[in-house]
Amino acid sequence: MLKIYILLLLFIGCTNAPNGAIDYSTTAYYLDGKFHKDIPEEYIFKTWGYRLTDAFGKEHTYRTKVNISHNRTETKWCTIHRLGEDIKAMYNGKEYWYYVSINKRANRR
Repeated sequence: MLKIYILLLLFIGCTNAPNGAIDYSTTAYYLDGKFHKDIPEEYIFKTWGYRLTDAFGKEHTYRTKVNISHNRTETKWCTIHRLGEDIKAMYNGKEYWYYVSINKRANRR
């Protein structure tokens, strides 16, 4: 009987992928007793603050709302990256684009 279990374990894999690899592309977040495909917006706001997506698609979050006029720069602390960041706002006629760079003075140690 033990030999049957050993043979069974050898032929049954941990995955059903044809190459035997585990698929990590299906990410689910377990928050407040439920699974979510994406992190809910209210959880992001409560944990990290206001979210901003820069012109290159990278996300940043700040404790205070970003309200910068055209061609102005403001320095804020990013709660995701834990760095001081310079945010420059550019208006293209339809919407604001934000360019974010690391502030060298705020991050000196």
